Amino acid sequence: MKKLIFSILLLSVGLTSCKKFLGTVPTDNLLPKEYYDTEAKLLNALAGVYYPLSTEQLYANFLNTDFNVSDEAFYQRSTQADGVAVYNFDYSNVNVAGLWQQCYMGIERANLLISNINVASMEESKRKPILGEALFLRGYYYFLLVSNYGDVPLKIEPTKSPSGEDVQLQRTPVSAVYAQILADMEQAESLTSNITDFGFSGRVAKTTVQGILARVCLTMAGAPLKEESKYAAAKAWALKVKESGLHSLNPSYKQLFVNMHQDLYDIKESMWEVEFKGNGADGLGSGGRVGSLAGIQQQATNGIELKIGYCYGFLHTTTKLFNLFQPGDLRRDWNIAPFNYISTYTDRYYYNYYTPAQIFNRDAAKFRREAYLNDNKNKNVTPINYPLLRYADVLLMLAEAENHLNGATSLAYDAINQVRRRAYGINVATANMSVSVLNNINLATPGNTGYNITLNNIPVTITGGGGTGATAQASVSTANGKVTAISVLNPGSGYTSVPTVTIGTSWIAGNVYSVGTQVFNGNNLYTVTVAGTATATGPTQTSGASSAAVTGAVFTYAGIRATATATIATSVVDLTAGLSKDKFQEAIEDERAMELCFEALRKPDLIRWGKWQSTMNAVGADIRATGGTTFSYGGLAGSNVQPKHVLFPIPAAEITVNKAAVQNPGW
Repeated sequence: MKKLIFSILLLSVGLTSCKKFLGTVPTDNLLPKEYYDTEAKLLNALAGVYYPLSTEQLYANFLNTDFNVSDEAFYQRSTQADGVAVYNFDYSNVNVAGLWQQCYMGIERANLLISNINVASMEESKRKPILGEALFLRGYYYFLLVSNYGDVPLKIEPTKSPSGEDVQLQRTPVSAVYAQILADMEQAESLTSNITDFGFSGRVAKTTVQGILARVCLTMAGAPLKEESKYAAAKAWALKVKESGLHSLNPSYKQLFVNMHQDLYDIKESMWEVEFKGNGADGLGSGGRVGSLAGIQQQATNGIELKIGYCYGFLHTTTKLFNLFQPGDLRRDWNIAPFNYISTYTDRYYYNYYTPAQIFNRDAAKFRREAYLNDNKNKNVTPINYPLLRYADVLLMLAEAENHLNGATSLAYDAINQVRRRAYGINVATANMSVSVLNNINLATPGNTGYNITLNNIPVTITGGGGTGATAQASVSTANGKVTAISVLNPGSGYTSVPTVTIGTSWIAGNVYSVGTQVFNGNNLYTVTVAGTATATGPTQTSGASSAAVTGAVFTYAGIRATATATIATSVVDLTAGLSKDKFQEAIEDERAMELCFEALRKPDLIRWGKWQSTMNAVGADIRATGGTTFSYGGLAGSNVQPKHVLFPIPAAEITVNKAAVQNPGW
């Protein structure tokens, strides 16, 4: 949509500049059909159909933050007592109303475009994709409505009057709404272009339609409809995507999301994105709040927010999600931040790494503002795109549908194992792999002293153990000059024994040292206070400064060096053959959480699996029991979830205007 919307903006500016200032034909009182009488106007209308996706009521805010509260995340504000984020709200809630309103706005615009699609004189090959995208989007908005509100008014013609029969509409049964969604999307599938015709992910392509049809059919196969015949349709649609040959997994999970931050399109995996642009400074952008509301919290306003980007950090992980990841799964530390920021500097930033026990502290970090390049970042507006469909999701849907139909066949195993192999940095075509990795690094007890608080991150060296590739970094507390935690940045592979961990830099004879450098010799830590070249005699004193005549540079005793030990672990990558249908389904559910967390899919998944209330209640109880005085409040949402929360209430504004509407049970 970014390329679509902004090319249209430029086109509009160009057309306006060519008009005479005093025209004789009014342009502000057009007949309805005159809005659609050229190809450019049809594209402009199509951009309007896309636009609700990028509003704060949908993916610019609500659906990427509060809606993601589930067994993956809790709302990280101890004073939050009401709202969708803690499942304490009623039919007057603004987010409930906003989602409804924006979906129907998209539907109305789609209806108008579809009704006027043949007005313009143009090539049919260019008209068809516009019609296909409008049909698909109408179906998608109805999918959001029916899956969140249940029975909803079904309207597939433009509104003739803002009163009367066009407004007083009874709610249409869920089954009939889904029938219309399928009809719209199936027609769209035959009309839309290939994604390679666009070269970007903002417009809906043929395989995108197929992938979303697989999602719709899986939803219909589950609760509440339980039309199990739809598993076959879901498999068929997912297979079409796979067999198109147009899609594959990005070798790097991290890079896939970095691309979304930097307007780099990976159309092989990221099949459909809501696009955002700019930082709100020029008035022409379509900025969202992805990474600003939910991301790695950074609320300093000393200038560092312009570099890192201000972030409220509303979502924190649950122990359930964190503990799903096996050692070596590279997705964990991208999705769940292993650090917070040390924000005392304006010219650079450093990380304060968490200890293994600090799980609830960790932000949902899939979208992080430091990953995009603008160094003049707006507090509340970001250009980060939000994924609506990825090929990894299609593979997992294919595996799930196949398992329901035929059990865990080779087709199902291949689909899920491709996703799992990528998670560990393994070629997706390489089967039967396990990885032996550096798992954790634990600081020795008792502690250490004397580290320079202006050098907040110091290197950690990993040697031996038979493996390669492991890297780590330590963080120093600005409060007391102690190394407080070490984070494994890359777990490496091939470790057969525990490697040696070295924190900081060892003294080396003959090395040229500058003032402020810190080195260790034996168990002692020293700071260079007079520059020079080290002699063959290293510092050994436990107080004061060494003699320049003896040691070359002057090394002043700083304290006790930090030491640590590592642990290694072996993780099985491929699911092994022989799993029962139920066990394979459990594996799918866990894999979807790890792969797709914070992408607005977990709540719909739990609902269609019939596990929403039970899962939320269990997670709420767990956080209350284990979160301590600092984080026990995070269990509020899970504890509040009741059967009625499978659906949102029909908004107050709709009930007030539409007298034919009936409220959902329990609301």
